[in-house]
Amino acid sequence: MRSAFFTISSWNYLPYSRTLAASLARHHPDFTRILVIADTSREGIEADAFPEFDSHVYFEELNLPDPRSFSFRYDVMELNTAIKPTVFRRLFAEGYDRVIYLDPDIFAYRRFDEIIEAFDNGASSILTPHALEPNLHAESPNDLTFMRAGIYNLGFLALTNTAKTSALLEWWETRLRTECVSNRIGDGIFVDQKFMDLWPAYCPDTHILRDPAYNVAYWNLDSRTIARADGRYEINGSPLAFFHFSGITPGDRSVLSKHQQRWKPTSTRELADLFSDYHDQLDAHGSGRSPPVPYGFGRFADGTDIPAVARILFREKLEPFEGDPFVLLPDSLDHPAAIAPNPGGVVTQLAHALWESRPDLQPFFPLHDAQSQINYADWLVSGGAMSAGIPSRFVDTVARRIDRLGATDAVAPAGPVASTRTASALASRIARLAYRTLVRAQPHIRWLYRMMPPARRKQFLDAMFRRAWPSDTDAATHTALAPGFSLIGYPLSETGVGEAMRALARSIESANIDYDVTNFDDQVRSSHRDETLTHRITERPSRIVNVFCVNADMLGSTIHGVGPGCLRNRYNIVRPFWELPLIPAQWLASLKQVDEIWAPTTFVRDAFVAGSYRPVVHIPVAISIPSSVTANRKRFQIPDDSTAFLFAFDFSSYPDRKNPDAVVQAYLQAFGQDRNRRVSLVIKTMGTSPLKRGILNSIRSLAQADKRILLIDEVLTRAETYCLTKSCDVFVSLHRSEGFGLGIAEAMAMGKAVVATDFSGSTDFLSSQTGFPVPYKLIGVEPEQYPYFIEGQTWADPDIDEAARIMAQLADNAEAIAAAGERARLYMALTHSPEAVGKLIAKRYGDIQGHRNSRRG
Repeated sequence: MRSAFFTISSWNYLPYSRTLAASLARHHPDFTRILVIADTSREGIEADAFPEFDSHVYFEELNLPDPRSFSFRYDVMELNTAIKPTVFRRLFAEGYDRVIYLDPDIFAYRRFDEIIEAFDNGASSILTPHALEPNLHAESPNDLTFMRAGIYNLGFLALTNTAKTSALLEWWETRLRTECVSNRIGDGIFVDQKFMDLWPAYCPDTHILRDPAYNVAYWNLDSRTIARADGRYEINGSPLAFFHFSGITPGDRSVLSKHQQRWKPTSTRELADLFSDYHDQLDAHGSGRSPPVPYGFGRFADGTDIPAVARILFREKLEPFEGDPFVLLPDSLDHPAAIAPNPGGVVTQLAHALWESRPDLQPFFPLHDAQSQINYADWLVSGGAMSAGIPSRFVDTVARRIDRLGATDAVAPAGPVASTRTASALASRIARLAYRTLVRAQPHIRWLYRMMPPARRKQFLDAMFRRAWPSDTDAATHTALAPGFSLIGYPLSETGVGEAMRALARSIESANIDYDVTNFDDQVRSSHRDETLTHRITERPSRIVNVFCVNADMLGSTIHGVGPGCLRNRYNIVRPFWELPLIPAQWLASLKQVDEIWAPTTFVRDAFVAGSYRPVVHIPVAISIPSSVTANRKRFQIPDDSTAFLFAFDFSSYPDRKNPDAVVQAYLQAFGQDRNRRVSLVIKTMGTSPLKRGILNSIRSLAQADKRILLIDEVLTRAETYCLTKSCDVFVSLHRSEGFGLGIAEAMAMGKAVVATDFSGSTDFLSSQTGFPVPYKLIGVEPEQYPYFIEGQTWADPDIDEAARIMAQLADNAEAIAAAGERARLYMALTHSPEAVGKLIAKRYGDIQGHRNSRRG
């Protein structure tokens, strides 16, 4: 049996390849080691530059159809993967029986006995899955990552020379001639790798290697534990075979992989040692000793860098191409795009290809008339091309054509207010000049940029962009956007978030600002019976300011469901509720899509200020209780002569957070030994939770022993909920944390005394002046208690003794209850009425309008 390992790399990856080969030589001296160089041959780089290999093959030596077009078609990563089946076929033709491919950023730690055994047992193909267990983590890598990128990791592939594998290699090679691309994940294509999902179905002798010691990498560390014993690394108790160091950065030992954010080398001591050892090996094999060798297929023949969009345009529209694209294509890219009217040819083929690849640009520059085409060309020249990686050689062509039109000073904002000879045009020109200056200055002020978080930089440049090329039209319908707010969320939902949306609508109405409502109730499971806002519901947001009345974890799905185009040309706000001091990192991508965050409480404000790079404005939740609400103790079987304490919670809002056990304990401590006290504890519940049955059974057992405890487990209408609160004397909430505290706020607005934990959102309105705050100590949040677990997250553990003391003090003390309730009512009317909140919204809306108007002079 003749056996070989091979790897493929361009010159910039040579230290990786040498490191891999050295590790293979140590454990598999019986295998030939072959380097395939996916790059141009270079004078001065001889074979002795990679002595760890037995032989090497240059790209130009491969039997590829039209190699110049092939090498232009793909970028460096795509090219390295596209030639893989061609190399397998070449090595089989040279007489090798067993051939194993490994990515150059792999390191072998022992002999691959399990692979040899699989071959000996008749396997003709061996694959390793990305993961061996389900991965439900909210952040990538997870199950969805593998479904998009491929089930099997093609950093490893082992084949024997059989008729079946040869036929499949020919099929795979044919596919990769034109379809080894990274920009078509939505089409089910991801370079060479996604095709391999089909291989086990087509090749019955395929062996799926499920040994966790193989192809260990950042994408499967959730289920693989690294340990060190007797001087060797182990994975789940077995000797590590090979680790795939995908995405590391030579010289930067703090980055585990640039492709993810979840794991760091310092996540475990063993992981840190493993990565440090590998960096030492890279250094020993030439990493950092000399400047990196530029990619030979990365430039046109005249030395101009090839932009990524040029390769996409070439393979999707210009092939078959007559002649050498490295020589002839630049002039073709400068040709005017086939769009009308395209004055002076200001939109070139390359510029149009960039536009087609950028959905974010298309609403700003629809290119359906001369003005938007000139605007787009001006954006390119003003720095847009530089930010997109388009070389100046192609930008200069556009600039010259604009100059010939005499259009630079005449470019006006897009949309119905467009005018080339007004103060608004002057304001836009000034903004474009500032945008151009900033974008072009970036390489020279890197020291300043390093001091500014990337999201802040992008936010600032985005704002400059909108100032320079403003528009008040709906990108989808091309109709003018109306003044006012578009509220997007769950207008019919009988949940706290739904009620907060309706309260926001009441506040906006009180400020005499117009608004419409977009219903996206599909993603909530509550009943949808509240018809308060049905007369405002429209099919599509149509106003200049969007307010997404959803929590941050649902923002991305809401934008996707309503349609990404709904963000264009609007000022976008999200109004999230959140109950903990830290926000999860996985929300940041969605939050970057909005301009501003409206926090319902200062607690939520502080969490989002600390965790995001968006402006955060405190806009309270308005509370308005209908004047028709009356008490009805008979309806709820509450004794007329008792002091009634009410505790209400939704199981769907996480029992550990609502902390029902603390309320029951405080009640029992206050009144359990004195059955003659005329008190009632009303516990109102709804919703679902795995813990629900156990909690309700415990409450029912207590209620059987103490008839003063009343349990109501049903969904009430808003009117019935108001009636229940009105029928009780004291509202109790010994929560661990609240984003707002709707039940507390509504009870206070009704003039009820409230006993509640002195922590989180409710502290905006509950104080010693307006109620009875309960002291607490901070404790850690456990992983199973609340979603989006973050290490170090904390919440409150209320003082049950103090809560019991307060409850005992209030029992039979109608005067103290009434006095506290009246102070609470007055405070809520002053700060949380629709009129009070409406004034804050009107002021903020004026600021937003002023910001938008300033863009027009």
